[in-house]
Amino acid sequence: MGKSDSLKFAVNRATLSGQKTKQHRIRQTARHFVDVLRQANMGIEKWTNVSNKHFQRVADAMRADGVGDGRIAEVFTAARHICRAYGNDQISESNATFGVKRGSIANAMSRAVAADVFQGTLTRMRNDKSYPHAGRAAAQIDLMYNVGLRREESAKLDLPNDWDRENHSLLVQYGTKGGRPRTLYGLSRQQEAALKRAEEYVSPSDRKGINNLMPEGMGDEWLHRLDYAARKHGLTGKDAGGTLHGLRHERFRQMYVDHTGFEPPNQYDSVQAFHEAAQATAGDDWPRLDDEARDNIEVAAGHSPGRRDVSNAYLGSSR
Repeated sequence: MGKSDSLKFAVNRATLSGQKTKQHRIRQTARHFVDVLRQANMGIEKWTNVSNKHFQRVADAMRADGVGDGRIAEVFTAARHICRAYGNDQISESNATFGVKRGSIANAMSRAVAADVFQGTLTRMRNDKSYPHAGRAAAQIDLMYNVGLRREESAKLDLPNDWDRENHSLLVQYGTKGGRPRTLYGLSRQQEAALKRAEEYVSPSDRKGINNLMPEGMGDEWLHRLDYAARKHGLTGKDAGGTLHGLRHERFRQMYVDHTGFEPPNQYDSVQAFHEAAQATAGDDWPRLDDEARDNIEVAAGHSPGRRDVSNAYLGSSR
């Protein structure tokens, strides 16, 4: 196979984890990384030899073609996945190294699912006798709402091993975004009650020694079944103002209110209206409370504190 095809051939053979659709997206985007490398006359043949120099050349070439930093960052994420698959961990984790700035993903509109809508969906799902896995689906969306888990995280939670009942903490390590585990501390009674309800549905998975909340032997197909069950019982953008992911939005909105005493910015018509409400509730202390709440939410979401692009996506920008 010629040099121009060697990296693409390796992309196809790389061992990746996660859903097949996610793996397909990574491979497709990584092949674009290779295309740009070749256009820049870089003849490197192995992913083990890819370096920061090659990432910089790709960044420069894409930017010269008018490509935005968001797309460049997406391509870099895929390329890092392939590099790691071949044991290459020398690539900088910071896109700033290559002059690629983090873009804002803030959404000015709230996507949180209202509590009464969620409870209605949950009740209908628990009472659905026509679908044998309705109870299991209900237990998982209960976790998404009360604990703030993503869809895949709720399905792959290993309750027997990762729920520390004595110390009221939960290790979330399977199905996480970017494969980054995190521990949730100080679980409330309400959150632990949701975990207790989910225990009924723990099944052995295909991975030795790992239990999860998916039907035995079904694998990632269960995630699509979970989506279907939610839509069937009214959890849609049209009917509920949000989808399954909106449960996570609502969890973080409630975390924000509990800490600050006022609603987040995306519950107001403008930033100025938010400032007035926050000032009326907390006085000059509101910026500190806002920052503290955001740090906590960013960590709970699986990121580092200070990732305002993340909290902006759930809460709207306060500045």
